[in-house]
Amino acid sequence: MNHRLPLLCAFTLVAVPLLSACGSSENSGSDAGSSSGSGSSSGSSSSSGSSSGSSSSSGSSSGSGSSSGSSSGSSGGDDGGGQSDAGTDSSGGGATDGPQDGGPITIPAIKATMYLGEGGGLSSSWATKVDFTKMTHLLLAFGTVNGTNSWNGPGATSDIQAIAAAAHAKNVKVLVSIGGAGGDKSVINAYASASNIAPLVANLDMMVSSMNLDGVDVDLETGNQMRSSSNYPAFVSALISTFHPEGKLVTTATAQYIVQAQNPDAMIVAALKSFDFINDMIYTANLSDFTSEASWFTGSTIGVPKENVVWGICFGECGAAPSVATTQQITMGSLAYGGVMAWNYQDSSESTLWPAMQAALP
Repeated sequence: MNHRLPLLCAFTLVAVPLLSACGSSENSGSDAGSSSGSGSSSGSSSSSGSSSGSSSSSGSSSGSGSSSGSSSGSSGGDDGGGQSDAGTDSSGGGATDGPQDGGPITIPAIKATMYLGEGGGLSSSWATKVDFTKMTHLLLAFGTVNGTNSWNGPGATSDIQAIAAAAHAKNVKVLVSIGGAGGDKSVINAYASASNIAPLVANLDMMVSSMNLDGVDVDLETGNQMRSSSNYPAFVSALISTFHPEGKLVTTATAQYIVQAQNPDAMIVAALKSFDFINDMIYTANLSDFTSEASWFTGSTIGVPKENVVWGICFGECGAAPSVATTQQITMGSLAYGGVMAWNYQDSSESTLWPAMQAALP
């Protein structure tokens, strides 16, 4: 994830040369600044493109078109915390190696989402490295567009399948996060042509299915290129109409400053509300920033339900990592909303901050 604090990022670009931005001001444009009262130093995620280990999904098809962006297939799920029941079969048996196809989407009221990876090349070794305790969703970063409408995944198909199988065995849903800072330009450029949206989404659907994943997380961060005058609403609508009937999730990673750069009119607000939930990249160590930004998303400007706003903590890549005590405070505060998210499991601070989050989760 890209961050609003200045960082030195160094990533290896192989499959798709992408600019990995380390400052949100370049992404959002001159109009991306937060409005008065925001107080939040929201971060974002960074993508360096796909490495040589990444898989590519190609072969366009007529696939999905654009339709209503409503998330009618989604359900509020159980009203408690804990893990989701993703990956369990319809008969109520044990966990499976793949997601459920079709039917209603069950989403726990309290989410604990975790990002893993940064631009491709995830290996199967992560299947045994990740502590899935109290996690509900694992988001693999990043999927980016290769060429016109083909996709590079966050790792080789077999490696991602192994990670997904381990997560599903613990009833954790696994999504591919597409875009990331810098990498989002590949997605934005691809859906700039309305006629390319259907094959673009169809190929993404093929990749998600081949990797046994449970859906897609949309991490697009260049807000001034994601306005209603662009094809952003149509792209989101196509994702919803493709994945929801399959019983798969469509979430987004965004932040107040990104949405403000979008000039959120009725079409942008409708697109935001159509996501199953929002991973809000707040990424500061100040609890007041979290409450302020969450209130903005749930207030009259956007009006997202509280249970759909997930508070984002950065493990240190965004600057100084929050303390254990602050991490626990933020996690406990998030329980009044939709739960908590963390970027990134690969960060060295994970060894202390993920246990702090787990201890504060129900």
